Amino acid sequence: MQLPAYWWLLALTTLIQGAFFVGLYIVRMRRKEVRPPSRKTMGLLFGAGGAGLVYGVVQSDPLFFVGQGCLLLMYYRMHTNGHE
Repeated sequence: MQLPAYWWLLALTTLIQGAFFVGLYIVRMRRKEVRPPSRKTMGLLFGAGGAGLVYGVVQSDPLFFVGQGCLLLMYYRMHTNGHE
């Protein structure tokens, strides 16, 4: 099996976003207080979302592009609601 072109963009996107959602799930399962993400975390998430958008454009994958756009919108809402 050959890796797709620009596989590192996909790997970056998957690792950062996956780590965030796994961490969020673990916190919720332990029933601890869920605080808004820090600015550093939000920066990483926006960077990963941007890498996902670039990957979607480079691979001509509109579904992946739309999915990353939806995640970026969700991150933006988390950021604006958490830091008001």
